[in-house]
Amino acid sequence: MKKALVVEGGAMRGVFAAGVLDKFMEKGYFDFDFAIGVSAGATNLSTYVTNMQGLSKQIILNYATKREFFSPLRFVKGGHMTDVHWLWHHSKQSLGIPSPEAGNYMPLYVGVTNVDSGECEYFKAIKTNVDDLMVASCALPTAFREQPRIGNHRYVDGGVADAIPVKQAYDMGAREITVILSQPPGFTKPAVKSAWLLEKMYRDQPELLKSLLNRPKIYNDTLQFITNPPKDCVVHVIAPDVGFCVRRLTMDKKKLLRGYAQGRRMGRRFVQTITQRLAG
Repeated sequence: MKKALVVEGGAMRGVFAAGVLDKFMEKGYFDFDFAIGVSAGATNLSTYVTNMQGLSKQIILNYATKREFFSPLRFVKGGHMTDVHWLWHHSKQSLGIPSPEAGNYMPLYVGVTNVDSGECEYFKAIKTNVDDLMVASCALPTAFREQPRIGNHRYVDGGVADAIPVKQAYDMGAREITVILSQPPGFTKPAVKSAWLLEKMYRDQPELLKSLLNRPKIYNDTLQFITNPPKDCVVHVIAPDVGFCVRRLTMDKKKLLRGYAQGRRMGRRFVQTITQRLAG
């Protein structure tokens, strides 16, 4: 029975998953056949599959909080609000993040949304494509003004079409799936606000526009899959509690550290539960 690890994105909310995965690494817990993620979930997993404990925490706290990454003023002047190209490449160069296959712990698959089809496509991350995949998967429409190219197609944030790729993991043969969420239990995505603005901005990209408008339904349908998986599948959920104070663009390091610490606690509890279950 294949086991998969799925990690949701969520920009700075990914600090929770960074804590969970650091605890997994500390405990030597790599009991998965493959990992799959989008956006911040993919970057978090890039350090997990290479067993680089603490790197995701450094990326989020030391680099993602810099003005080089997040700048509303730059956005007003026509630049990126969140420069994911700078963040990934600067972090990789500064911290020495190895290519995903270097650790040989498990393959990593990254989801990116095809601008032309509006569908999420999944690629195995390797040395020759990981940079393009990580930038594209984190390229939130509007906030990152480019639509990165991979091959002959343009892509944006994988979370647009598949924020929690648990169904994809199932389709890839996983029958025991561990999902790390970035929202507390009970959260559902609300209806799209300012749909007219999206329609104005993306009217020349109708399939991407359709996915942007359908994000709440796609997300909430995925939550239903997690809550009520097929009979031949077991889904374990690790999620922050209601006290989780980190939002998509939280830059307060104290809040980020609390979110990270909560992730570590939840990761420890999960490993303990799994260990006890196997022992029993």
